[in-house]
Amino acid sequence: MRLLRTSTNVFAMLAGACLSSAAAFAERTDPCADAPTPAQHVFACTVVIESGSSDSTKVKIAYINRGLAYFATNDLGKAISDFNAAIALSPRDADAYEARAIAFASERDYDRAIADNRKAINIDPLAARAYNNLANIYKAKGDFDGAIANYNRALEVWPNEPRLYFNRGNTFKALGRWKDAIRDYDRTIALDGNFLNAYIARGNARAAAGDALNAEADFGHVLEVDPMNNAAIVNKLALERARDALLHSPNSSIATTSK
Repeated sequence: MRLLRTSTNVFAMLAGACLSSAAAFAERTDPCADAPTPAQHVFACTVVIESGSSDSTKVKIAYINRGLAYFATNDLGKAISDFNAAIALSPRDADAYEARAIAFASERDYDRAIADNRKAINIDPLAARAYNNLANIYKAKGDFDGAIANYNRALEVWPNEPRLYFNRGNTFKALGRWKDAIRDYDRTIALDGNFLNAYIARGNARAAAGDALNAEADFGHVLEVDPMNNAAIVNKLALERARDALLHSPNSSIATTSK
């Protein structure tokens, strides 16, 4: 039995970009892991849980998967209950602690979320998701230094994961560290050229740094790929209006430096 993969990628939380869930444990055809909707996950995993199976690993994974499905439908009480059951069956399972941490964080119970992510890291020092999610919590709490330190640690484990660079870039952007943010968005895009939110974020950072020309190019690229992208439309219009206002001001100029 495998840990589920859902379209919600619920092993990440808050404003941070998502990191995909754990690797397969067993057979490819597994309705508890591969069902197309959370409701079907719940049904299939409940069958496993109530089967009376003596395979504690299989039942533990079913509890995690059902908990993730409950989380995807915002039923946090049931999600936490299932993660508790998984931990009771396997107190050294890092995935179960990571999963419960995202539920606690969604309830803004940050102290318990931090504690669970730290337990996951103690069990598995290479738990990049736990470092990422821990960083997201610190960022939500306004502890940007703590967030950056944990993104750095996650990147030591997964140096080619674009979403980690994106998350760290967003933290640099929140601090007004435009060059550092742009550098991380550059890396995100180099690793995943289809990451449109990275183009939007880089465009915003470039605009804030005074590089209007390249900012507009970033928003324009997004609109070439997705002409109805609301964020790109709004940001491009704002940039154009700001430029027009400056053009009509005899004492102002707008930067158009290239990177």
